[in-house]
Amino acid sequence: MRYAGVVAVAVLWTTVLVGMGRTGLRVADERPLSYLGTVPRTALLFRVGLIAGAALLSGFAWAVHRLLARATGFLTVFLLGMACQAVVALVPLEGGGASERLHVPAGIALGLSLPLLMWRFAAAQVPGRWREVGYGLMWLEVAGCIAGVALSRAGRATIAEAVPAALFHLWVIVVTLRWPSWRQAPVPQPAPRA
Repeated sequence: MRYAGVVAVAVLWTTVLVGMGRTGLRVADERPLSYLGTVPRTALLFRVGLIAGAALLSGFAWAVHRLLARATGFLTVFLLGMACQAVVALVPLEGGGASERLHVPAGIALGLSLPLLMWRFAAAQVPGRWREVGYGLMWLEVAGCIAGVALSRAGRATIAEAVPAALFHLWVIVVTLRWPSWRQAPVPQPAPRA
């Protein structure tokens, strides 16, 4: 499952870019990426891409969690984020009824889960260079989320959603490529009794 995250990144960006091409959605558009789920000619592609991506990223999260080997909250936050991604995929933004009330909070929760899971990952690393890299990537994601909010308020919803996603996907690729380098911090053992 080590490479499931990289495959997920490829699936997600392929389906989004194809959907953008089919709908004419531009990077600086005021419509969010979720617009792709509301257009009949791209709705299925959008849903399948997000669901497949969530499933693959969940497998990746499980593989990372197994190597972390201690409860850090990493897996819980990651899987909650992927559940929110599934809601975003299955509940269209403009579906009427409760759609918007479900879609928007799920999207926000997904966005919030990204720096949180990266924080839990970094916190589980052995002190040293790789832990610093982990925290650096987390802070880059936080900056991306802040930039996303600012871009959204400026009417650039497409890129506002793409920036945090791209930075999270960068983290997935770095963790995959550096797989042997990172490891959990040792769990302190009780001192032997004399």
